[in-house]
Amino acid sequence: MREKKSETRRAFSTRAALAVVLAALGLSSAVAASDGEGPVLAPLFTLPNLDGCDVSLADYLGQVVIFEFWASWCHTCTESFPAIHDLQHTYAEQGVALLVLCFDKNEEDARLYLTDNGYQTSNVLWGSLDAVHAVRDLYEVAAVTHAIVIDREGYIRYSGHPAKLTADVLEPWL
Repeated sequence: MREKKSETRRAFSTRAALAVVLAALGLSSAVAASDGEGPVLAPLFTLPNLDGCDVSLADYLGQVVIFEFWASWCHTCTESFPAIHDLQHTYAEQGVALLVLCFDKNEEDARLYLTDNGYQTSNVLWGSLDAVHAVRDLYEVAAVTHAIVIDREGYIRYSGHPAKLTADVLEPWL
């Protein structure tokens, strides 16, 4: 099992590194499975969270990750935010994690919204607006109010509006 996880991590890292290079060249950052069909491998990234600690997607290999593109100024985002948190909380014991890519212009606006509404800040990634936009571009996401589900091996299994991310959509990847 350890050998398979190590192999998967190497493949995940290699494909994600390729995604970064392609993005830097202005080419498509979505890296398809080796046969050209099937799911797309999620590009790796590292960003600081609102607590100042670096968070890397590679650290979540082996878990199912709900990756939400969000901003506190976005009404649709704040409407769907509780449901995404509830979904993650429901499946947390089955290895479901939540990462939030924050598009606020400054981290204090995000922190204020989150703390005022009882949310944690350790899973909310910011760093700088430029860094957030670079990750958005890697994932080819046009706007906030978007969610992605990444399976335990690092493949994107869902990409769409957070309101459509239900237990029925998530459960096949548990």
